[in-house]
Parts: sequence; structure tokens; C-alpha cells
Amino acid sequence: MRRSLTACLVLVLLASACGDRLAAGTAGVSPSASSLPVASATVASGTIVAATVRPSGAPTPTPVVTPIPTPSPTVTPAAPGALTLAQLKYRLFDRFGRLWYCDPDFYPVARADETSLAEQRFPEIQKDAEAFMAILAHLGYVPSATYSQDQKLAIYRDWKMLGALRLDPAGGSYHFAARFTPDGRTGSLVDGTIDPAGRIVVASQTASGPPPCPICLARGTLIATPAGSLAIESLREGMAVWTTDPQGVRAAAVILAVGSMTAPADHRVVHLVLSDGRELRASPGHPLADGRPLGAVVPGETVDGATVVIAELVPYGLGKTFDLLPSGPTATYWADGVPLGSTIGR
Repeated sequence: MRRSLTACLVLVLLASACGDRLAAGTAGVSPSASSLPVASATVASGTIVAATVRPSGAPTPTPVVTPIPTPSPTVTPAAPGALTLAQLKYRLFDRFGRLWYCDPDFYPVARADETSLAEQRFPEIQKDAEAFMAILAHLGYVPSATYSQDQKLAIYRDWKMLGALRLDPAGGSYHFAARFTPDGRTGSLVDGTIDPAGRIVVASQTASGPPPCPICLARGTLIATPAGSLAIESLREGMAVWTTDPQGVRAAAVILAVGSMTAPADHRVVHLVLSDGRELRASPGHPLADGRPLGAVVPGETVDGATVVIAELVPYGLGKTFDLLPSGPTATYWADGVPLGSTIGR
């Protein structure tokens, strides 16, 4: 029951567990709602949740970089003495830990080297003066004409994190609902408000694990279940699915969570064809049951006892992608006959 409730809350926060868009932190004056700056921006994945989560064995990046959310949208002037939106967000991070979220540079598929992206977007970050100055102050950097590569990367990561947290005007305060982590291993889902002076009121705070950051399967992928092969988009929490136990024996499991994400226009998937006729389309970062990301598989290698005949990137173009999390210790399942791991965190 507790696991089910947690999964529900995660999905509510996600708005779509595999890639859409979100947006826009502590001390005295509480202006009226009409005087509050309107915090609006976009975030990849519809994921309010969460220090940055990056997939292991990141796939070969695609050459096209999809724009990520801008942390400080145009706002009306703040009341005298009020903190900026970026400062308010940092108050929340100082209180609860860094935002634990699905980094748009890595989900639903890696775009490019993060250091290169930091370099590319640095002029844009500098133009976002309010956020830029807040980041420098929080990181302890002295404003300068030049910054080192490591400094640019740290600034870029904070800039993305600021953009992933949404603050919505609510009376004389801002409402937030997000997942935070003090150490990258444990975290909490927090719902509350923060006023323009930085005073925080917590409505609820519950322990939480990592955010689910699915790197997903194509629409129409058939999943093996005790009821037969079912299209992944038709599956729901609580339904039965086949998995494997630690000894590799097939066993029935219950679906604990499902995720879907609107893939970007340039999203590409791996078209995998095996020598025994099995065929699968999934994002490059999706793991096989043995842990290898699909994007790392090449022709001639072996997958589940069969030789890889084709492993190529092809355009997706089917809108949403999907994933599921089965119960059991391995979190594996069969998709179009190929054993896979899940990308949804427990």
C-alpha cells in the first residue's frame, strides 16, 4: 500500500514520467498575490522531481541539442526587500537538499557531452543576470571576465536545477512540490510554500528514493505477461507481468509503476534485430537485462543467446515512449521477446 501511494505521488509530480516540460528560493515581506512575480518556465519531462540523475552507461549522444528550460523567466519587479526567484529556490535547496530531478541533458536520451553543453550555453546563462548572480553567490565564485571549465560546468548544473523547480504564486507566497536530496542517495518529497522573504511552510514531507527517469520503449512494444503479450502503453500498475528471479527463472510479478514521456522531435531509438528473428525498438540508454545499454550493442555481439544482426539508430516519431517497473529483486521483463531492465527507480 505504501509503495503504491509513493508511486502515485511520483506520477502526479512527474506529469509524464519520460520527457515534457516544467518551469521556475528565503527571508520578510509578504506582498499580495498580484504583486508576486509570475514564475513560469519549461522543464523537460514534466518532471518536478529531483541532485541530478544521470543514467549509467550513457548512450552515444545525438548531435542535435534540444533546448532545456530557462530558470528565470521574465517577471514583474519584485517588492522591495523580497528575494529573487533564484534566491528563493536556493533557500529551498539549503533547507531540503539539492533538487533530485531527471536531467534533460540525459533523459530521455543523452544529447551531448555535458561539459560541451556548459560551454555552449554559458553566454545564455550570463544573460540570465538574476539567476547568474545568485549562482555565483551560492557557489562562492567572484564575478569575473573568465571562468574555468570546472566553474562553467558547476554554474551550468545549478542553472539547470534552478530551471527545473517550479514556484507558483499562491496568495502571498509561492507553492512548490518537489523531490530533494541531501546526499544523492536518500531524499524526500516536499509540498509547501515559501514567501518572498524566504519563510518556508511545509505542508507535507515524506521519505523518497530517486526519481524515476525512464529511458523508454516504443509505442506498441509487446510485453510478456501471464495473460499473453500486451502492448506496453496498455499496461497499468497492479497488472501481472513476467520477470526473472535472481537465478534467472521466470516468475510472475506485479507492475509497481508505469511511465510515459513525450519524446523530443529529434528522438532516435535503437532498432535491434537478433539472429533468431527477435526485433526491438527502444531508446539507446535503455538497459538490457545484463545491464548493457542498447546504444552500446553492436552487430556480432550476443544478446540473450542470439547474435546481433542489426543495431542502428532510427528516427522515432511516435510521440510518447514508455517503461514499467515490475516487482521483484531483478526488475527485469521481456519486451518483444528481449529481456530488459527497467529505467524507473524504486
